[in-house]
Amino acid sequence: MKSSYMQEHFETIYLQRRRFEENIRKYSNREWMRPQPDKWSIGETYYHLYLLLKRFRQLNKVYIPVSKPFSVFKKRASYQTKIEDIYRAYREKHGKPMKAPSILLPPKGIESKVKFDQLKHDLHKETILLKIMVSEIDNAIAGHIRYPDPLAHYPNLIQSVQLIGIHEQHHFRLCQKYYL
Repeated sequence: MKSSYMQEHFETIYLQRRRFEENIRKYSNREWMRPQPDKWSIGETYYHLYLLLKRFRQLNKVYIPVSKPFSVFKKRASYQTKIEDIYRAYREKHGKPMKAPSILLPPKGIESKVKFDQLKHDLHKETILLKIMVSEIDNAIAGHIRYPDPLAHYPNLIQSVQLIGIHEQHHFRLCQKYYL
């Protein structure tokens, strides 16, 4: 991977997932059971994470090739490599969690259509596909590919990969809060 920052963020994502999976082993065969009626199950949470990663990758099939030529002109300008936890900041500011857009919501009855182990595999596969997609982009270019996301303060590609990890950690914390 040409971007050392994105490599670091992907490593963090993998580490967080391994730790979380160790913590949820005791819920084997109960991954689709909700801890409370209005809270997502571990399976629904994973499906949400899978959808976010898949949609981000699909967006980037078009967005990166279009944005990359413009970022070359800014190559020598400074850029951010870290991003704040926007989910925590949103909750502190608004007193409630950020709502997921409808395209990222797990559909009703998903537990009867998808096996949890397959879902974990699909999430891992999407992560690898995204990593391959961005692997040839160096820090200077990735730092200037920016996304029109005002809630996340218009993050660049490096920050967006970190934001995927922050988002996953946010959901892992919620699962631990409701299950453990």
